[in-house]
Amino acid sequence: MKKPRPPSSDATVAGLLRATPFGTLGEAALGEVASLFVRRRVAKGALVFLEGDAGDRFFLLAAGRLKAFRRTASARDITVFTLGRGEFFGFLPLLDGAPYPLSVAALTQAELLVLHRPDFLRFVHDHPTFCLALVADLARRLRSCLDQVESLGLQGAASRVAHGLLSLVPPDAAPVPGVEVTLPFTQAEFAQLLHITPENLSRALTRLRRIAVIERLGRGRFRIADVAALAQWADGG
Repeated sequence: MKKPRPPSSDATVAGLLRATPFGTLGEAALGEVASLFVRRRVAKGALVFLEGDAGDRFFLLAAGRLKAFRRTASARDITVFTLGRGEFFGFLPLLDGAPYPLSVAALTQAELLVLHRPDFLRFVHDHPTFCLALVADLARRLRSCLDQVESLGLQGAASRVAHGLLSLVPPDAAPVPGVEVTLPFTQAEFAQLLHITPENLSRALTRLRRIAVIERLGRGRFRIADVAALAQWADGG
């Protein structure tokens, strides 16, 4: 009796693509675009790309965990958000070729599925109807964002602030309640690093203080009262 064949690589990619803007494609076209992806393995701690690099690739995370971060003038990395299996990034730079707005590195060993922009542009040229579906998908996503911008803005800001504060914990510090962190820059610069407005930063800090996750000790100084809760907020609350 023959053993069943495992799903092909393209079938696996196509399955992951269903949750991306490519999910609007029919089966044949989805399989075709899936065949354009190349696999890339990334070691723990390795860079995927740096902020400012040419935005010439779209990434789909097949396995592992990544962090998106910004590097300060003092060479300190501030984590903005993390990515897990099935999540994608680099789509807007894929469309317009603009530089990546953040740096991305591997938190664990990871496997990426990568689509290069020239291959994407050839696919679009050969499938013009995809452009209409893509515009409709982008419009739907924008409308959804506008409908939820206020609540998601605060929730997302709290998550990013939690990531940022955890990034400031000294690497040799024990992860116990009471660890103190100091901002090596102004709050306005902290907000800019996290890609949020100063107003949302202030609201997020107030929210985290009210639920006793952090305590303000003075200008730019905080005590993390509940490390586990802050980590939970960093993962989305």
